[in-house]
Amino acid sequence: MHEQLSIKALPWFFKILAAVVGAIFALTLSGDIDVKGRIKITIGVIMKFVFSVSISLYGGSACIEYYQLQGYSHMTQGFIMLMFAIFGMLCIGIAYQAVQMLKGKSIVEIIHEIKSAFAAMFGGAK
Repeated sequence: MHEQLSIKALPWFFKILAAVVGAIFALTLSGDIDVKGRIKITIGVIMKFVFSVSISLYGGSACIEYYQLQGYSHMTQGFIMLMFAIFGMLCIGIAYQAVQMLKGKSIVEIIHEIKSAFAAMFGGAK
């Protein structure tokens, strides 16, 4: 039986939108979206995006249920999911940079990558 999309699905739309926005911020922080806002789509970028959305949806939902935050608005729950997407990928980014250091990348190169990622996120294209 085919069920139509109803207004009851609207809260999930907000949560999924927050997860996607969080994933885009996470890609900016990881340096996959450059200073001019360009992205080169590769398998790695797709995997990071899917992983970030998954962290957001599952981790955010688990947090909301564990701390019994279901009574809060859907936008608040979406914000929690956005934070899970960003900080989840931040933790993965830290682990990635640690592996890059073990492979011989200097600390100066890593700091430059992180600085340019923050410039892309907060400074905009110049």
